[in-house]
Amino acid sequence: MTKLTIAAQGGLCNRLRVLLGALALSEECQVPTRLVWHPDWQCEAYFDELFEPVESRWLRVVTGSFFDRPSSHKELYLPQWLRVPFYRKQIKLFHPERHGVLSEIVKQYKKVYINTGFYIHPYSTAHIQRLRPIPELQSQIDATVARFPKNIIGVHVRRRDNTWSKDVSTDAAFIKAMEQYPDATFYIATDDEEVKWRLREAFKERTLTQETDGRRDNAFSIGDAVVDLFCLAHTKRVIGSYWSSFSDMAAEIGNIPLEVAGKPETNKQL
Repeated sequence: MTKLTIAAQGGLCNRLRVLLGALALSEECQVPTRLVWHPDWQCEAYFDELFEPVESRWLRVVTGSFFDRPSSHKELYLPQWLRVPFYRKQIKLFHPERHGVLSEIVKQYKKVYINTGFYIHPYSTAHIQRLRPIPELQSQIDATVARFPKNIIGVHVRRRDNTWSKDVSTDAAFIKAMEQYPDATFYIATDDEEVKWRLREAFKERTLTQETDGRRDNAFSIGDAVVDLFCLAHTKRVIGSYWSSFSDMAAEIGNIPLEVAGKPETNKQL
């Protein structure tokens, strides 16, 4: 019997990227797949606190147990050893460039466990459209999007612990990028309230935002991130942060252009 368990790691959008890849792979290869979504310090919320169940014959999103969690030295890698009788192949921090094509690995070993926060398999817009926020969050998204003018641009500024984003996509880089759209209104999403305040001061009444704390240690704050993510996806384009899965995912969900602040720009048309 073939089976695949994938433990999603990282922040909200790292996990969503893994989930969508797992959904596409499981249905393409018709492999029973468990997607383990266990809250931790990077994303302290259960999947069903954020999204409606993903309808699929082949994929189940589960919380999992100690047995399913990624191993570390803190527990002497015990989960990994407990899994040995049940899986023929285990891969830590799976990445296709290092480990190969996941569908081929599953075909070879049949019973496979991986943990990862990376892109694992191609997925389509149709797969993305099956991500549905819970009604409480969807109502917040709808209420915010209803206020959007026609020429709305999303702005996502990643700060906190992402050094690469801060070094490349600086505040000055964002302001420069935003100044290229003198007639636009900006929906601003960020994990740094000071940055949000500076951008709102720079562009005054041309900004919209929701009040958030940018934290990851409670489900309420992660819910705010889901709202921001889908609001960004409803804009005409995203001016995003370098090396940010959140910026990438917002553009993917909305099927809209992504312009990375601090990087060479191409098409600036709304």
